[in-house]
Amino acid sequence: DFVMNYGGLPKLRYDANDDGIDDFPDFNVKNVRYDLRLDWEPNSDITASLSHGYAWAKNINITGIARYLADGWVYRYYQGKLRYKNLFLQTYLNTSFSGEDDRATRNLATGGVIYDRSKKFSLQLQHYIERMNGDFRFVWGLDYFLTLPDTRGSILSDSDITDNRDNNGNGEAGSPNHYYDEDDSFFYDEGEAYRNIDSLNQISNYNPTATWGSNPYDANLFSGDNVQGAVGDNLDNDRDSDDFNDVDGNGFPWTDNNGNGVFDVGIDAVEEGARLINGTHIFVYADGIDNDGDGKTDENIDEGIDEKSEDNRYKVNEFGAYYQLNWKLNDKLEFIQATRLDVHDRLTNFLEFNNQGYNDSYSPTNWNFNFNKTDGLQISPKFGLSFKPKENQNFRLTWAKAFNTPSNQALFLDIFVTRISIFKVYAKGSYGGYNYTTNQNGKNVWFEFDEGLYRPMDSTKIFFFPSVDPKIKGYFSSKLQDQPELEPEIVSTWEVGYKGRLASNIFGTLDLYTSHYTSFVSGATFISPLVLRKSILTDDYNQNGITNIDGADGQVIINDQEDYDEALDFWRQGLVGVTATSDTIPGAPPPVVIGFLNYGEVDIWGFDGSLAIFLSRKWNMDLTYSFMGTTEFLNPLTKAKESVNAPKHKAGLKIQYNPTKYPLTVSLNGRYVDSFDWSSGIYYGKINAYSIFDLHLGYEINKNIKMNFTINNLLDHNHTEIIGGPSLGRVMMLRLETKL
Repeated sequence: DFVMNYGGLPKLRYDANDDGIDDFPDFNVKNVRYDLRLDWEPNSDITASLSHGYAWAKNINITGIARYLADGWVYRYYQGKLRYKNLFLQTYLNTSFSGEDDRATRNLATGGVIYDRSKKFSLQLQHYIERMNGDFRFVWGLDYFLTLPDTRGSILSDSDITDNRDNNGNGEAGSPNHYYDEDDSFFYDEGEAYRNIDSLNQISNYNPTATWGSNPYDANLFSGDNVQGAVGDNLDNDRDSDDFNDVDGNGFPWTDNNGNGVFDVGIDAVEEGARLINGTHIFVYADGIDNDGDGKTDENIDEGIDEKSEDNRYKVNEFGAYYQLNWKLNDKLEFIQATRLDVHDRLTNFLEFNNQGYNDSYSPTNWNFNFNKTDGLQISPKFGLSFKPKENQNFRLTWAKAFNTPSNQALFLDIFVTRISIFKVYAKGSYGGYNYTTNQNGKNVWFEFDEGLYRPMDSTKIFFFPSVDPKIKGYFSSKLQDQPELEPEIVSTWEVGYKGRLASNIFGTLDLYTSHYTSFVSGATFISPLVLRKSILTDDYNQNGITNIDGADGQVIINDQEDYDEALDFWRQGLVGVTATSDTIPGAPPPVVIGFLNYGEVDIWGFDGSLAIFLSRKWNMDLTYSFMGTTEFLNPLTKAKESVNAPKHKAGLKIQYNPTKYPLTVSLNGRYVDSFDWSSGIYYGKINAYSIFDLHLGYEINKNIKMNFTINNLLDHNHTEIIGGPSLGRVMMLRLETKL
């Protein structure tokens, strides 16, 4: 029999990117959690509580770009609550810690590690008043949320203060301005080759001695520190640092024994804090030592690189104000009206929080309201009527308008996904929009493989959007349009509901709804198209004299479906390059970008129904059913129909037994989920319909201790609930709870 000979090499590679951290999947799930709470209630008017929680987790998580091993990820929360009569105040702080450096949370495909030390703070105030013997109730409140992401560029694009580069154009003169990121870490790592962009806009090797040549050490070659994108190389490239031990006081970082002002090998000695480069030139370097005894370490070395003014960590401020009134017009009819106003500082200038700078104060006294700048201000009204014709019968009709603000990831994400040939694939948020690079004539620019050059788009080429779904091979387009920054989803919803007693032992609910979404936010989708020879699309493969063409509006006109299908099979033969998106580096391939779009208008409708049946004093049963329908989700770039990622039909069953003689609870839960298509990032496919049953047993041992035993998926029906996730079978859990 044939046996593969690996030549002594291991069959499995445990470290995907050679960073010394094991990237092999670890299926030993571990979770540790505790919660503490202290309550104080001196009288009926005042209650206060302090809470703290801690959760440590090790498990595999599915994201839109890859599976990640959360290895020691810790969440903590701190919460305080205070109620005085009708006034309620709450504040909390949530913190995230993605794991220790030597066992960090990491991408199981690429080995890329996650650094997350983010925090979120909230302060909430609520008050209510009642009048007319309780027939009129008015509630109002204020919310403030402060999100402080800190991912050092491993998740969001907040790496400027830690990426070992100059990001604002004042980097040290003479420094390298590019490097080869071998491990796709976003940062310069020791051993990676420095590069420069030369006068021909090509990448060339960096040589710190070439610029100086035979010029004197103290020659004035540079007018200032102004190298855009300078990389920290720990050398004093512009020779303005005096952090060396000038033992002979000559002003040079070497002992000029023959007094000629030039370092002579074998005659002069290199002084502490300096080193010889390429055997010809002396440079002061960053060694972490105050060599000249002035109290400063490595001064004037790598100036302008990772300075405090480059701190671009995104502080996100959100402020909300709301009210709701409930007015009982008579014994049967109640009127409900509510309005909420929301401010997101990345979407509107209505309220300036003035805390984006380094070490800025977060005090509300620094806030400025601009009542003439209402663009992006979110106002969400709600109106409702509740009709109660008799006891245990209630009908309601509501209309509401709401906003779903894009998440921090949808706005600021900037994470490496994978490498395809010479191209890096990044998932990027939409902050600032997605802008395709153009030349002075307005032509889209693309990168050509063969020559390694950027070229303008011409009539012999066409754009092609690949697809991650094997059932969909891709989409041709002859025109690109810049995509704006994400806007909030606007949702207008009508609901009609009923809740009441249907029989002496049966209660039921029925809710019908229809929601109209404007600017629906997509999942991760391709932003950067490939560039193909147009002949791939327009060739007459079946030689019937009919060909496909690209329309002037960017739409591809399919005259011959057979030719079009053939083009989708052979598109790789016409591949010549990739489109440039946003900034480009001369001579360097552009990234392939995956991002987020607004899909325009989408309608979703359906209903939810339930029955609660009390069979006896010991037995009861619950039944639920949901139906959902939608219009098509149309991708504005590819013009393709996308998945809804939700089933049309769902049903549930619960049978519960509560014996009166024993402190025991037994319940059997069943649920049915219809099959549906799923697509998110790199994960796609069809989730097959499944029906599963869960068994729950609860027993109160005494007043302080309770035991719970659960068998999920009692019949061991292997099924998948999310594409990219594992097949789930039977799981058994035993839990003990105690109260002090």
